[in-house]
Amino acid sequence: MKATFFCIFLLYSVLSYSQSRGELEKRRNTTLHEIAETENLLEKIKNNKTESLEKYNLINRRIVLRNKLIESLNFDLIEVDNKLNDLERVTSLLSKDIATIKNEYAKMIYLSYLNRGELNGLIYILASKDVSQAYKRLVYLKQYSGYRKNQISIIKGVQNTLNGEITELESTKTEKFKLIGAKERENSNLKFELEEKSKSVALLKKQEGELSKMLKEKNRIAEKLKLEIENVIQSEIKSRAHAKKEVAIKMINSDAVLSNNFRDNKGKLPWPTDNGVVSNSYGVHPHPIYKGVKITNNGIDISTNADSEVHAIFDGEVSMVKFILGANYFVLVRHGNFISVYLNVVDIKVKIGDKVKVNQSIGKVYTDRDSKSSILHVEIWEELNKLDPEIWLKRI
Repeated sequence: MKATFFCIFLLYSVLSYSQSRGELEKRRNTTLHEIAETENLLEKIKNNKTESLEKYNLINRRIVLRNKLIESLNFDLIEVDNKLNDLERVTSLLSKDIATIKNEYAKMIYLSYLNRGELNGLIYILASKDVSQAYKRLVYLKQYSGYRKNQISIIKGVQNTLNGEITELESTKTEKFKLIGAKERENSNLKFELEEKSKSVALLKKQEGELSKMLKEKNRIAEKLKLEIENVIQSEIKSRAHAKKEVAIKMINSDAVLSNNFRDNKGKLPWPTDNGVVSNSYGVHPHPIYKGVKITNNGIDISTNADSEVHAIFDGEVSMVKFILGANYFVLVRHGNFISVYLNVVDIKVKIGDKVKVNQSIGKVYTDRDSKSSILHVEIWEELNKLDPEIWLKRI
């Protein structure tokens, strides 16, 4: 019955596959949700008279997500093929087991038939030489009867398992065909989106003069915001240094607790808007038009719907509320040694010194009347070190 133990191992492998598959499917659904949000935002700005970098960024983001989805489907297909191989081996071994057990059972029935005279229960026991032999024969008959019943039970059990695995095998084959179909559709979508990206680049190239102005303006705003943040941090460091010893210790201890709580929530912090997608990620990226030109993003840009509320991503205290020409208001919220920054905010609902709670509304994202775009810029700092907000935020 070595085959049966191997079958148990394979069945355990299939169960593990189901668990990992569930996690993979959850991630894929998240990607599909983000693709749907991206397409919804693109639909709202598609009628703009001029091509915009936001549109290009959203198309590019959708391509990234589409590739991620195709990669997930490829991985899923590999997992399904592995599962099919395991199931085919299981069904083959179970079939052999059933054949072996049935063969053993047939031999036992045949021997029982040949010895039917001797195995007549009562005669067999009465023919004993003494009481001891009669007892042993009685025990033997009981064991023999139990063994026969057990063999029948084993055959039924293995047969039921086999039938279940055959059903699962057919279901997995159907699932594979569906995955192949889904992959073909996504590849087709990707081809269309790559063509759309090429058209967007071509249109943007016709607006090089305007784009050059926008790039300079964006760099100016980024530098202004960076200086403002650094000034706030330096000012607060000086305030602690000049505070009385008892007060300074209390402030440091309070910051340490809040910092640890913030750090413990890395990857779990709530999204700062009700919906939306990252249209421009953190870090240094090549400019879509100007070869050799790099764009530095100290945070992330979230494209969202008009009138979207801006929420604090964690408990904290408002350190700064200030207007930057060309980018509306920015709000700085301190969370111990961490700072979250929200730029392009209007209808401000907080002021310096206010204590805010996680998910509390601090204003609304500004919506451009011409482009119809609503973009929130978000940064996270740990004192003077810039961090990638995407790593800290939890996607829906």
